[in-house]
Amino acid sequence: MRKLIVMITALLMTVLLQACGSAGAAGTGGTGYNSLGGSAGTGSDAAPTTTFTGFAVVQVDGALSGKVVAFFSEDMDPATINAQNFTVTGPDQKPIAGKVEYIGVTAVYTPDQRFTAETAYTATLSDQVRSASGVPMAQAKVFHFTTPDPSALTGVLVRVASSAPAANEMNVPLNAGVNATFNQVMDPATVNESTFRVLDPSGASVAGNVHYTGVTASFVPVVPLSPNTTYRAVVSSAVSNLAGVNMDNDQHWSFTTGTSMAVQPQVVYTAPLQSDSNISANSTVVVDFNEAMDTNTVNTSNIVVANSQGWPVAGSVTYAAQSAVFTPDAPLSPSETYTVSVSGNVASAGGTQMGQAYSWTFTTAAFGGAVAPTVVFTNPSQYQSSVWTNATVSVAFSAVIDPVTLNTGTFQVTDQAGNPVAGSVSYLGNVAIFTPASVLAYGTQYTVTLTSGITGVDGAALVSYSWSFTTTMPM
Repeated sequence: MRKLIVMITALLMTVLLQACGSAGAAGTGGTGYNSLGGSAGTGSDAAPTTTFTGFAVVQVDGALSGKVVAFFSEDMDPATINAQNFTVTGPDQKPIAGKVEYIGVTAVYTPDQRFTAETAYTATLSDQVRSASGVPMAQAKVFHFTTPDPSALTGVLVRVASSAPAANEMNVPLNAGVNATFNQVMDPATVNESTFRVLDPSGASVAGNVHYTGVTASFVPVVPLSPNTTYRAVVSSAVSNLAGVNMDNDQHWSFTTGTSMAVQPQVVYTAPLQSDSNISANSTVVVDFNEAMDTNTVNTSNIVVANSQGWPVAGSVTYAAQSAVFTPDAPLSPSETYTVSVSGNVASAGGTQMGQAYSWTFTTAAFGGAVAPTVVFTNPSQYQSSVWTNATVSVAFSAVIDPVTLNTGTFQVTDQAGNPVAGSVSYLGNVAIFTPASVLAYGTQYTVTLTSGITGVDGAALVSYSWSFTTTMPM
């Protein structure tokens, strides 16, 4: 069972939006969002939904310039994505004039004026927005965000946080796709076949299509790759975040294919588990896959939660790395049995479909709210010395954690001078692992901090927790 790599690098002071909550800001351009992924599919008879909504701002001469964005679950009718159906209002509830564009499966709102700092705004998508097949949204989508103080927008560069296949990975299946996950929400107009390419050994571009949603871009080759061949993936510095800030340089990495095709992707873990009971009504549903998936297929059409009468639960599906999260629009009903169905149309990043549907059931508790998770085990342990410099840091929790909330912003390792250690966070079940990007320094005390940004799948937050350990001196 492969470990779930949570490929999201948190930004400085980023705050996740809730359905009716507020947002924070971060980095070179501040970004707020209420989900870390999501994807779109082809048209259907089902009402379209939003899989991701957010905003980003950047400081310009002491003021805040930015955009508001909404990703949809499927292709939409561009004629309905306009300034009448996508509006933004300030605290006075008066509409703010702006321009609306439809790019890919994304509506992008750009105001004609600068945003005001530390101010609450409301964005609304009306129920007149329709899918490409003419089906309207079931109801209007309303979300809120709060702009930051300009002083909070400091020093985080736009970059590719992680990739799949990883750099220098070997024996990559011939039908594999390539995922690039950014550390910020990107402008969808800049993430396309000209800015995200895969090159063969001669430097020629591989034919393929690029899908982008939230923070993850997927390159899907038109035909399988060649065996025993080293390819180079390149993300151009022409890509920019939602606030218009470009990467400083092109980013690239290489991987080498094997000789075989990938097998069909599989579901390797779920939360709740099959037949679980006493599940909190505030819970989300997590589905972990054994490989990177095509974000274009992980959506509310292919992942459905239904009650005992067969009625689907309204909600949204988000995707980060190899994990899909279904978040209901409202708390689940008490003492109710729900069935989760993952369609066989869900496909890997290389385009291989599951083929066979996967489903399971769970039952909610009669009453009661969410229970905060706790830390039950750490390795290294508190005050442990003589820790090898090539060690990883592991944490076991008392409950299943929402993988979207586990990242290098909420799982932090710092040296004795307070400098953050670069690395990545992986997670499966109830165990999280921090893997440093390079070996630790000899004879150095490190502090691990788990923030309250980590939550269980039922939404309850961890109480902040920290401990220290010291690496061994060289012999």
